[in-house]
Amino acid sequence: MRLAQYLLITLVLLCGSALAQEPMDVNIVINNQALSKEPPPLKVAGQVMLPLRSVFNALGAEVRYENKVITATRGSKQVVMSPDVKKAVIDGQEIEMAVPPMIFDGSTYVPLRFVAQALGDTVAFDTATNTITVAPAEDPIDVPPDRISILKDRLKQLVVGNQGAILKVRDISGSTEVYYRGLDDRDTAPYDVEDHAQILLVTELGSDMTGWLADSMEAFKLLPKREAIAFLGLVYSIPNSSPQDPGKQVDDQIEEFLIQTVAENPDVVVRRQAVLSLAVGKDVDPEVVEAVLALYETSENLWETFPVQQFFQYHAEELRTWPNFQTIRTRVAAVNSLYTANILNYLDGN
Repeated sequence: MRLAQYLLITLVLLCGSALAQEPMDVNIVINNQALSKEPPPLKVAGQVMLPLRSVFNALGAEVRYENKVITATRGSKQVVMSPDVKKAVIDGQEIEMAVPPMIFDGSTYVPLRFVAQALGDTVAFDTATNTITVAPAEDPIDVPPDRISILKDRLKQLVVGNQGAILKVRDISGSTEVYYRGLDDRDTAPYDVEDHAQILLVTELGSDMTGWLADSMEAFKLLPKREAIAFLGLVYSIPNSSPQDPGKQVDDQIEEFLIQTVAENPDVVVRRQAVLSLAVGKDVDPEVVEAVLALYETSENLWETFPVQQFFQYHAEELRTWPNFQTIRTRVAAVNSLYTANILNYLDGN
């Protein structure tokens, strides 16, 4: 009788285990890359399980699997776990998992949500698209909410053109135009001394300018982005000789931010505005030229690359003095674009 009961219990457990290992038809996107559905994810006790190497590789972690111990490392984060053991160690701290790693059909599966969050990422599920998305956690914004609110209002005073950078400034209510620079034209874009003084005065961004610049970059994702980029470009164009110039350290921070925006921001409008802000800068260096050239060589969007013409128009005279000028010219000439002939004319001084 006891043998029969034992066999019955074993059978129930085996059946329950088989039912728990349910293949899932779900889309999984990690760091903007869709994961293969082969082998399919498994659902165990409400947890999505994936083969360990595929998930850790997608998460950008190095993984070792030795003597039944899984060790995943990414930067300063480390996760240690073992198959069928509910306790894991995250950065030296022991944590209990709802579902441990498991071996199915000879492959070791790990719980997606647990390992992603252990490495510092966020996990979200969109029921409309049946998609699980894993992405890096957003860094906290170290700007007081009241300053963000003030900065939003002041940036909204700016009217930004497609060619002419900041064209005019309205009062804080947005109802009255208080400073006008000109039409939306390439000849309007470069700022002069009066532009710097008046725009900073009317928006009150000239008070604590270094602070507002830092806040603009720190809280960028919460601000009107095109206007924020235009503000950075305005300050980036202030001559070194001007008393309003924030100094080389701030200039370098703005330049780095604009270059990163051109290279990485997913919004074509923001990237385009960043190129225009680099174009109106007071001077130019190899990192800036490389960022603009890389965009020109890789983007087929004529609207996005239009301000590349302005960049070379404004800086051609200086670039002609560079030792690698011919290399720059050759790279431009190799781009199949409607703008290439114009840019070459600027570079050749025509």
